[in-house]
Amino acid sequence: MSARGVDPRRVMLAGALAIILWAGGAFLWHLTFGRGLSLAVILFLGQDFPALLAGAMALALAAPFVIGRRGGAALAFPAPNARTVLPLIALMALAAWAGHYLVFQDYILSRDEEVARFAAAYMKDGMIGRPIPPEWQLYRRAIMPEFFSPFGAGRYWTAAYLPVNSAVQAIFWRLGDPDVASPVMLAVGLGALWRVALRLFPAQPGAVWAALMMAFTSSQLFVTAMTPYAMTGHFALNMVWLALVLHGRWWSHGAAGLVALVAAGLHQWHFPPIFIAPFILWMLLGRKWGQAAFHVAVLAAIVILWAKIWPAFLIDQLGPATDVRPSAGVADKVGSLFDRLAAKWQPLVNISRFVAWNNLLLLPLAVVGVAGIDWRKALRGRDIALPLALGGMAGLGLSLAQGYGWGFRYAHGFIGPLCLLAAMGWTRLRPDRAARTLWAGCLIALGMAAFLTMRAHDFVAPYAASHRMIRDSGYDVVLIDPRGGLFVTDLVRGDDGQPGLPIVMNLGMLRMEQVEMLCANYSVALFDRAEFRPLGVPLARWSYGRPDALRHRMARLGCEKRPF
Repeated sequence: MSARGVDPRRVMLAGALAIILWAGGAFLWHLTFGRGLSLAVILFLGQDFPALLAGAMALALAAPFVIGRRGGAALAFPAPNARTVLPLIALMALAAWAGHYLVFQDYILSRDEEVARFAAAYMKDGMIGRPIPPEWQLYRRAIMPEFFSPFGAGRYWTAAYLPVNSAVQAIFWRLGDPDVASPVMLAVGLGALWRVALRLFPAQPGAVWAALMMAFTSSQLFVTAMTPYAMTGHFALNMVWLALVLHGRWWSHGAAGLVALVAAGLHQWHFPPIFIAPFILWMLLGRKWGQAAFHVAVLAAIVILWAKIWPAFLIDQLGPATDVRPSAGVADKVGSLFDRLAAKWQPLVNISRFVAWNNLLLLPLAVVGVAGIDWRKALRGRDIALPLALGGMAGLGLSLAQGYGWGFRYAHGFIGPLCLLAAMGWTRLRPDRAARTLWAGCLIALGMAAFLTMRAHDFVAPYAASHRMIRDSGYDVVLIDPRGGLFVTDLVRGDDGQPGLPIVMNLGMLRMEQVEMLCANYSVALFDRAEFRPLGVPLARWSYGRPDALRHRMARLGCEKRPF
């Protein structure tokens, strides 16, 4: 660092080198050393790895050009006021809404998302669970194979997740389109990030723009907002909570407490406490005892409401747990997290995915921001960079296996703090080179975003086509052979979150007598690799077992028909 600031060329070159080493480490660990091709690794290889290599190369090549002409006169930023910022936020939200139809083809890919939409459908109809039609009682687990609530599971199909994300979708569904929900939440989060940046950098419009441009060029924020994932809601409500806390009034802290209670009910209650805990430490260091005590009480209320009262309410309304053991308790949640940390901690691939789906300068600039922390002030609770950094480290450090995700979705709620840290790091760059550095990083991010969005479309397309073929087959029942392709069990679903003809079932979860009853009473079609292969679904390794006996019996009964 010189007297005038950090040379951004060093930041860019160091960032490019770190990206190549980290992504290379992920490749070697998961491929060369035979750690296995999990879903995250498959997505990493097809999407993130090539994007990271190209992006790191572009970052290194751009480094010499951030000086500009004649020593690089500083570029001016416009005032980050409502007239300039709000149209950009609205444009990003509209693009995300359009992307659900253009990129994802109006299809919900993963079981997590589909079950959230399933819950939105019965909430829209004024219910807290979908009654199972009597004729499908015996087949309920083959129709809803996973992510169902155990409470009243013998009579109702109910989502395993907490209800707020689905309730928000249900509200927008009643207004016309549930897929507007995530783009609106994205806009709320970006607006709150803007307000927080204005408060932290009141005399530095460039820093406000640095935080916003990190968010505007985040493929993870943009593409995830095309989906029903609850993570967009976590990003939004975390930033609203922070904006309210920084306002500093008694009423704003009270409102922040309500926001935290709502955020904890989005889908799993443990996410907001991880975000809030570093700020409680910050309050304690600053001797703000009343504020800290209030937010500790909010954390206790989160546990009471969502881990105790909500399950008790479901038991009262739907009935006791059946089919599977209930797992909504505090001990279950904590034990599950530690078990997953021990068995499924994957920092190499997950952080690689996070880096690829965000601006490549996000983490390097955030590191510069953390390096500039005044520890004397921080340990007295007078530097907000400390809780921002602790939260970002927690979000990235808890690198549990996530399955599907565009980027690393478990760190989604911490993108806002990392954008603010990156803005702090940006203020430490040499002023004559800082603006060009920001623009260079954003141009590279936009190029990567175009590639990643295209790859997301290509990955989803075969599954969307399969769903349409199943939906239009004209049969009463369609049986999915789960050996037919990778992740095809997620095709076992209804249409628009509601069961209807055809009823789709997982063949591997049926018994012989159930198959015979289906063949006797309904028109039945089989969907397997003969259909998946032409549509482009990646084929799974074939294994012989009980489904072969079921299929042999179907063939003898003459009901192993093809959808087309």
